This record gives sequence, C-alpha cells and structure tokens, in this order.
Amino acid sequence: MAKDAGGDRWEPGREAGDPALSLRLRQMLGAPGNFHTVSVAFLDAGGTRFASLGTGRAVADGPVTPDTSFETGSVAKVLTGMLLAASDVPEDRPVSSLLPQVRFASADVAAATLAELASHRSGLPRLHLRAGLATNLRLGLTMARGRDPYGAMSVGDFLARAATVGPVRARGVFAYSNLGMALLGQALGGGVAGGYPALLERELLAPLGMRATEVRTDYDPVASFARPHSRAGMALTPWISEGYAPAGVGVRSTARDLSLLLRAVLDGSAPGVDAVRPRYEADGGSRVGFGWMTTVHDGRELTWHNGETGGSHAYVGLDRERGRGVVVLCNTDQDIDAVGARLVLED
Repeated sequence: MAKDAGGDRWEPGREAGDPALSLRLRQMLGAPGNFHTVSVAFLDAGGTRFASLGTGRAVADGPVTPDTSFETGSVAKVLTGMLLAASDVPEDRPVSSLLPQVRFASADVAAATLAELASHRSGLPRLHLRAGLATNLRLGLTMARGRDPYGAMSVGDFLARAATVGPVRARGVFAYSNLGMALLGQALGGGVAGGYPALLERELLAPLGMRATEVRTDYDPVASFARPHSRAGMALTPWISEGYAPAGVGVRSTARDLSLLLRAVLDGSAPGVDAVRPRYEADGGSRVGFGWMTTVHDGRELTWHNGETGGSHAYVGLDRERGRGVVVLCNTDQDIDAVGARLVLED
C-alpha cells in the first residue's frame, strides 16, 4: 500500500468512508506493511458503513471506494452453495445425472451428491491436478512469475479433466475441494443457456441488486478493478477460469455488493439463505453448510468464508445472533481473516 517516506504511516488522502470505521481499521492493521488497498463494509442494526485505505493503483492511483472491484477468490463458493439451496434440484442427486455428457472414470465421483459437493464431502481432491513434485514445481514457478495458474481454463477443458480424477478420501468425510465446488456449479448451470454465470446472475445477483459482481472470462483491463499485487509490490495477473468460476476463480465483486449479500442473509431474504445452516463437521472444530463455514470464537458463532488468489484476499463474516456482518477486500497477497473476524465479533 502507498507509504510515506518512513513506510510506517498510511499516506494522507488515501483513506475514505466512515471515519470511525477507518480509524478502527487502521488500528487493527497497524503500519501499512505489505498492504496496497483494503476496502471494508460493516453491517449492523444501525445500517451499513464503508471504509477504505490505500490506493488501488489500477484505478488512476486514487483512493478506492465501496464500488472498487476486487477478486473474491473462494468467497464466491458461498454463492454456489446458495444456488444449490435455492434450486429445485434434490440435494441428494448424483452429479453425473446432471452432466450426462461427462464420462467419469471413477464410479465414486459419478455418485457424489450435490450436497456432498457443496459441503466438501465428496472425496474429491482440492484440484484436478495430480499431486507430485513436478506439479508443485510447475505451479510454484507460474505463480512466482505473477501468472495465472488456471490459464483461462474453459468449461469443456475443466469437465474433461474432472472426469479423469479419482477420490482421495471416502465420501462423507470433509476434504476442502475447489474441484468439487466447481463441479457443483457446472452441474447446476449445465441446463441453463449461458451456463453458471447466467444462472448466478438470474438466481442471486439480479434479485439482490449485486450489479458489480461478475464472472470475468478475459484479462482485459477494467478501470474500477484493484489489480492484485504481491507483498513486494509486483502487479500480478488476475486469475481467470470459466471452468473453476463456481469455486471463485475469475469472480470479482465490491464491498457494496457483498454487503448487500450479507444484509439479505441476515434478514433471511436472500435466495438460498438456508445454505448458511451448518450441517456437517469440518476441520478444526468448524462446521460446514453449503459453501458457508461456521466456527465458534470465544463463545460467539461466526459464519464466514475467505478467499485467496495469487495477489488478492477476501473475507466475509456474520455474527447472525447479533445481526452483524463484515466484508474485507484486499488487493495484496496478505491474509486478512483475523481482521475480518475481529471487526465482526469485537465491540
């Protein structure tokens, strides 16, 4: 993030929004350190407040606003989970029944249910890639060069690769899987003209008024986009993949749009709101619904999801009992989960 000569203070003029929320955010983040831009929305019974610090660099080097677009990464998984919860398709239906054109090599994968995919209990691995030293080295080199490891993978290419993958765990056991969530979204969108992006727009984004949220399919520059950066300040290539879009690759949103989502979840008006209900055990004492995670912090129940790409981080969190929510977006390879959790849980 932009720094003064000493690098220990936020640059004057690079903050906007609610003064009290901005002050609280600065106190939590401390010195700018490795951040470029942080954009926040805070929701409670009194309304929604926004604050931002830093410069988006890609937006004319000016202060970001609640309408500045960021990569969401896996935060978008909650949208895919909500699509299932809002759907008339039975959640216990096997994924192969919605993708008859895909010849799954594994009978276990073909039999995985939509609910298992939505809750990371399908047994599928994290990605379609084969584990191994060569794969890890190749991915590491690609990301070190600031490039997109997904390489704009199409839906057809994704399904062809997903068809070859076998399970790494038994069905019914939690194992976080981008592959599984992407497969769920492609199955739900397979019968819709325009596929998953069109289904998302029709069932969630349009009803909630989330006009700035989109699935990007190209690398063309966008004026309002906060381009991802490394901690060292190197501008990175955004991640794009129509195939992995339901898992959050290529999905972009704003603090304002995501605050609309959280408000609708809190008041119960969001399509597919039952997705937030924790259904199954996950890792670390957490529980998982359809996309959404639920964790107890100091006696308070936090419903949340985070997201990470090569150079962006995102976080959404809800204290549903107290009617509070938070969105934190950052265009730097820097974890902001703790900041989000503190904002929503602390008084």
